[in-house]
Amino acid sequence: MLGLVDANNFYASCQRSFDPSLIGRPVVVLSNNDGCVVARSNEAKALGIKMGAPFFQLAELIDQHSVAVFSSNYTLYGDMSARLMSTLTHFVEDVEVYSIDEAFIQADGYEGLYPTYRGLGESIRATAQQWLRIPVSVGFGETKTLAKVANRTAKQRPELNGVCVLDTPEFIEEVLSGFPVGDLWGVGRRYAGMLKRNGIATAAQLRDANDDWINQVMTVNGLRLVHELRGFPCRMLEVGQPPKKVICTAPSFGRLVPDLKTITEAMTTYLIKASEKLRKQDSLCSTLTVFLHTNRFKKSPNGQPAKQYYNSRSITLPHPTASPVELVRYGESVLKSIFMFGYAYQKVGIILSGFVPSDYRQKGIFIDGPDERLVKLSGVMDRLNQRHGRGTVRLANQSFSPDWEQNRKYLSPCYTTKWNDILSVR
Repeated sequence: MLGLVDANNFYASCQRSFDPSLIGRPVVVLSNNDGCVVARSNEAKALGIKMGAPFFQLAELIDQHSVAVFSSNYTLYGDMSARLMSTLTHFVEDVEVYSIDEAFIQADGYEGLYPTYRGLGESIRATAQQWLRIPVSVGFGETKTLAKVANRTAKQRPELNGVCVLDTPEFIEEVLSGFPVGDLWGVGRRYAGMLKRNGIATAAQLRDANDDWINQVMTVNGLRLVHELRGFPCRMLEVGQPPKKVICTAPSFGRLVPDLKTITEAMTTYLIKASEKLRKQDSLCSTLTVFLHTNRFKKSPNGQPAKQYYNSRSITLPHPTASPVELVRYGESVLKSIFMFGYAYQKVGIILSGFVPSDYRQKGIFIDGPDERLVKLSGVMDRLNQRHGRGTVRLANQSFSPDWEQNRKYLSPCYTTKWNDILSVR
């Protein structure tokens, strides 16, 4: 039996975890640059606030109902996510982190500690609430897809108290017969429309569909979904988190930026953060891509679309590296080759790819391998920044107080990762 643990309204719940006055009050969390809504509490959903709604369109509704508004605080959310996943390991050994707020668990083998799956789910819920003040829902099923269905059912049916166990044929039939096919894991809007046009509106009807027809219209992935609905596992638990194959960093500027110097500062900052992720997973990258573009929605004074510019360039590095010094040196050259004067830019982004293990040491005929001094320097920088705080040691062309960073007017404190933001009890 597999379980799916999903934090309810995770971003909003993180904010409530450190501010109990928000309990019962509508809460929304905004995207980068406070552009649109990316998370809502149940109270905010009840007001009709839609996911992705532009923030400026909600001003009257927010004032009218005293909606609490927060900018995205990914540092806080990431740390709370890590704490939640660590909490799960106190109950089971095998945990697959599926997303920032979801994890699959292997629930078998703990009958001595938890006689029933419901007992295990209730213990997880109680501990997450006590230790983190984060409400979670838990669903159990024979496959990942059934665990997903169970988790969604646990959220939608209050009488289940946040835990749903699909353990009997009768209950599975009841749940699948009332479960919309469009809400299934892996069924997008296009497939949902096609299935409904063919008389398949529920998960039970999809489960009972003809295999050959499903394989024809939904390919092998659709067939795997059907088999999982029947209780035959096709998606195995992936406990060991595989290393990333691509790292991309491309947040928008807080203002339009016209000059190369400022854009170079931003690109340097992004490359340093990306190189930290590289070293953390013991990888080196061999391909660097830099892209740059203006705001395609911006209008000129006469109301016509403003002139636009977009460009990107990828280069293969002389040797794989995770050194911020080397990556910035190559990145600056690429940025200069695509930068055009006369434009106000909205975003610069970098993509690292072509990863190899960190112990890769291959010299070319005309190129030496990585400079071992830079390898050691990167390790020293990481240890100092880990001990004294990120950004304590930085490259010279990084700004200490950049004015191009994202607009985050409603940013909450980083309660768990910054000494100055830790709550004080008086």
